Amino acid sequence: MDVAASRPQPTFPPFDRTDGAPRPLDQFDSDRFRTATAVVILPTLNEEVGLARTLEGLPMARFNDPDQRIQPLIIDGGSSDRTLEVAREWGIPVLQQTSRGKGGAMLEAIAWVHQRGIPYVVVLDADATYPGDRVLPALDLLRGGTDLVIGVRRPTWGPPTDFKDLAHRVGNLALSYSASLLSRRTILDLCSGFWAVSTDRFMELGLDDSSFAIEAELILKSVRRGYAIHQIPVDYRERVGVAKLRALRDGSRILRTVLREARRYRRPAGMGRPSARWGRDVLSIGLSLGTSGALLECSPSEAGEAGRIARYLRPNLPETHVRVGGPTSGARAGAPAILPIQHPEAPDLGASRTRLTISLPGAGSTEGTTSSATVTFRSHQGQRRIELSSTSVDLPILSEGSPWSLSGGWRTLVQPRRSASVSRLVLTSRLNFQPEHRASTLLSANGFHAVEHP
Repeated sequence: MDVAASRPQPTFPPFDRTDGAPRPLDQFDSDRFRTATAVVILPTLNEEVGLARTLEGLPMARFNDPDQRIQPLIIDGGSSDRTLEVAREWGIPVLQQTSRGKGGAMLEAIAWVHQRGIPYVVVLDADATYPGDRVLPALDLLRGGTDLVIGVRRPTWGPPTDFKDLAHRVGNLALSYSASLLSRRTILDLCSGFWAVSTDRFMELGLDDSSFAIEAELILKSVRRGYAIHQIPVDYRERVGVAKLRALRDGSRILRTVLREARRYRRPAGMGRPSARWGRDVLSIGLSLGTSGALLECSPSEAGEAGRIARYLRPNLPETHVRVGGPTSGARAGAPAILPIQHPEAPDLGASRTRLTISLPGAGSTEGTTSSATVTFRSHQGQRRIELSSTSVDLPILSEGSPWSLSGGWRTLVQPRRSASVSRLVLTSRLNFQPEHRASTLLSANGFHAVEHP
């Protein structure tokens, strides 16, 4: 079987220079970029094997959906192996990097994308460490109002395999812990090579680090600005090829960035609480829990809103359903009803899969104005409940020690007196390998407070 023939049709025309070198991007047929809503950026430097495997894992067939045209883009730092040939075989355009370092590549590529009016980018290392199954969920979170999505790595090969692997894990843990302690925001993976960001927000930050510290600078400056940040789990596989990162040299640069940039967000005086989008928050909760679907319970007057939210969730939570009527119809006005967990027509997901049940806001409310929703789910701790609100007016100040943190859906009006709790989450998320604990850690890191539901 011809492997090349079985691949999805390339989005871009292949390279056609007789010398085999890529043409400058400005000479490409740029119509695809004009209609693109997002770009997937792959930084490369001698990644011929890793790039091929990374491209094979991307959901290319869905990149040309009419509602979201997604274009892959490689920025190459001067590869001397077959990396450019792999790009040519796949028909992926290459932007030639003129600066040095991974940070320099990101600054160049995202500035190039932003100049063309494309609102979102997803960045993932081209060494086959990250699967492509989180690209579309990350973009949906951005479209839902998130400014920055961070992929929290979950190594698929278990405990460290050698001293270098151990050193990298301990180093990342120490850096994430320090950043969380100083910024008073739980940052579970400061050095992740998978992230998605609004190009407008990225350019507003004024980033200038050209090294591997670019992710730390991006995250910490976003926290200081009060940007909406969501952290989602991603599988992390052993890399293919030679690692470019040097533990001592690059680790010291990242630490300097942490010490320079890690400061807590201070809400400007007189600023009301920003509007939250609870449909987006439901998606974040579902990704954190690893659920495959949600059940939206609503009254007949809310069916239209429920349908819109279901269409938003279904690409990533495919077993999402809407049930009209039921206990909500008799609920007290403005009070969301707590409804059964299981959808009666849906297959049993088993103990390892969690189904969300969402009771919608009161009749006549619209998302982004003054509405609320209740999310219930079952975990190892029993049945749990999360209250969501998208109130756009100023609310009473939360008490000291409040469990709410700065997240996509919530903005803390005061900071807790002690910051040890948020940094402790970083330690427990890495040292406790139970899936249920990791899920609850992600929920807490994203500002969702799950309480027991009797």
